[in-house]
Amino acid sequence: MKIIKISGKEYEMKASAYTQFAYKNETGRSFLKDIKMLTQADIKDIEVIYDILEPLLDVAYVMIKEANPDQVNNRDDFYKSIDKLFDDVKWIEEVINLAISPLSGTPKAS
Repeated sequence: MKIIKISGKEYEMKASAYTQFAYKNETGRSFLKDIKMLTQADIKDIEVIYDILEPLLDVAYVMIKEANPDQVNNRDDFYKSIDKLFDDVKWIEEVINLAISPLSGTPKAS
């Protein structure tokens, strides 16, 4: 479990073995394929961030729901709640690192 701030709002997020199944159920896409794309992306390049934005936000959304489903109603509401994606992009790396933690064997942040 980790608290990550996106657009000025703090969200509790959790990643586990279940995350990949919840992601597939929510998006219809492969979590592992999307995570591979996210981990290989140059997140310092704003054009690249635009290309990976939907899977990135979907991963964040699924981990938010896994941590505490009362934080967000649905994916569209989560998207709409984000006013400023790029004022502080630290959250991008935090989301990716948390998402891969159950897969990589690295300890999860608490």
